[in-house]
Amino acid sequence: MSRFIFAALVSISLAIPAAAQQVPGRDLLDFPLGLLAESAPLSSRMTGGLWNPAAAMLSPSARAEFGFAGLTTPQEQGVRLDMIGAAFRVRPAITASVSVAQAAVSDILRTETDPLSRGAEIQYGTTMASVGLAARRSNITAGVAARYRWASLDTERSGVFAVDLGAIVDRVAGTPLRLAASSFLLTPSRSRETPTYMAAADLPVLRRDSSFVVRGGYSLSETDGRGHEGYVFTTTSYRQFDASAGMAQTSAFGSSDRRWRLGLGVRYAGYTAAVGRENGGAGIGGSYQFLFTRVIQ
Repeated sequence: MSRFIFAALVSISLAIPAAAQQVPGRDLLDFPLGLLAESAPLSSRMTGGLWNPAAAMLSPSARAEFGFAGLTTPQEQGVRLDMIGAAFRVRPAITASVSVAQAAVSDILRTETDPLSRGAEIQYGTTMASVGLAARRSNITAGVAARYRWASLDTERSGVFAVDLGAIVDRVAGTPLRLAASSFLLTPSRSRETPTYMAAADLPVLRRDSSFVVRGGYSLSETDGRGHEGYVFTTTSYRQFDASAGMAQTSAFGSSDRRWRLGLGVRYAGYTAAVGRENGGAGIGGSYQFLFTRVIQ
């Protein structure tokens, strides 16, 4: 979606009565913020459990974790997303998390009947604050997160509350299979928010020892009224290095698109740094991501 399409959407939204609108900016949270080519409901690389509240659960040796993630798109889109998150162990089997994610589009010009701009740029962006709890029992981790999202569209301001649930099951029926499911922006008022439902599974396909593991899997996501995505992925861990790759096929609004995602990361002394790239579509260049976290033992 180019910047010009964003501008058209903004113009259409301004023409709809405010009472009938969803809270704007939901489309900006379709970008895989904090995901370096991993499956969203299974990924715990970025702290805070943005895509699955259960993924915020800390490892038994960690007391806390802090992190930052950012994503930028090509100039044709002009979208930037940022997120800060933290997780704290409050009980041996319970982790509390908090995060703030922000997304905005730059250079949406105000026009009237000709291509010339008129006055200041149109402001289009959204901010979401989340607090959550995750608990582990045996091989099951479950989580819940309360979120409030507020947004700006030109001079209009609005907000909406959501509650999300998630779970991760390790070693299903004694096998190395891992399953996960979660919701994103689930609210009883469907006219105010558009929820996404996600599920994923993966298992080891190659393992030499605990320092070298390759996992492969598949995930699905469905967004009400917007479309769905299937994602085939693989993740590799070798000593302190991580790599991930996958192919996503997205179907939305009657069209289909395939995109490669790649991610590389390194872990050292409790620090993790990672970068990722997702191919663009419709002649638009790829988006880039950066992630940094710190675990306190």
